[in-house]
Amino acid sequence: MAIGVTALFVTAAVLYAVVGHRRIRDVPLPETRASTDPQMVARGEYLVYGPAHCADCHSPLSERERLFRGEIVPLTGGLEEMTWLGSWTAPNLTSDTITGIGGVSDGELARMLRHGVNREGRIGLPFKDAFADMAEEDLVAILSHLRTLPPRPGSPPSVKVNLMGMITLAYFIELYGPSTPPPDSFPPDTSVVYGSYLANTLGRCGSCHTPRNLKTGEYLGPRFSGGLPFDSRDHPGTVYVTPNLTPDAETGHITDWTEDQFVERMRAGAAIADSPMPWGSYMRMTESDLRALFRYLRDLEPVRRDNGPTVSTPGNG
Repeated sequence: MAIGVTALFVTAAVLYAVVGHRRIRDVPLPETRASTDPQMVARGEYLVYGPAHCADCHSPLSERERLFRGEIVPLTGGLEEMTWLGSWTAPNLTSDTITGIGGVSDGELARMLRHGVNREGRIGLPFKDAFADMAEEDLVAILSHLRTLPPRPGSPPSVKVNLMGMITLAYFIELYGPSTPPPDSFPPDTSVVYGSYLANTLGRCGSCHTPRNLKTGEYLGPRFSGGLPFDSRDHPGTVYVTPNLTPDAETGHITDWTEDQFVERMRAGAAIADSPMPWGSYMRMTESDLRALFRYLRDLEPVRRDNGPTVSTPGNG
């Protein structure tokens, strides 16, 4: 009898997940609107191709070499990303009305970035949860630049969710939103405070440089202590592991670097062609932003966490 009741409960839970993961979320559209002001558009281009690294996901693999050289590439959609929960494709961000965002309102775009609710009103994976706290002016700037992109055919939104993904989206992924009311603006400078904004919000550095549950996105350890693995696309069996960025004397990856060395390394770009680090974006960052970022990382509480080599191959892993 107990086994039958359990089986019935499990069946009901799975059936709900199959339907429930697609339920509409009642999140009002923000009043954020794009601007035609040239300075706002220019700021948006800097963010999209620089610290916010939108181009790293929303550009095709065929353009990655150019992107890593610091060139402006079309944002017509990226590769299919395989996860434990299914696969997602970063869609076309040009104004194409069929595959792009030509038919998506400013409010719908802002809601996706602020709350993780897509154009259809359904929840997505928290890839951009850090953007929830973005300053309003920076959010406007990003939308303003995207609205200047001429229409080009590309990859439409594509989601292929497996059963684990359905269960996770239905039961475990929560809607996110701003942790505090977002500031109207956040003027750039070289302070630790602005470096925190770059690392935690615009650049989302902590999203990769923190150990996470790859099934739910839950953080499993201290922020910026590294340890998140990424499988290489080009070299089967090779795994890239994010390093510890805290200033721990023994295990911190950049503890011995000077500020000038940090700026020089970030400007140098990728040393490995398929590195998961968005080098093509970070190498474009202004010197002021890079110095602010370094000063914030140096100000973190040291965390002793040895993540092993940053590149693990079948021979050394």
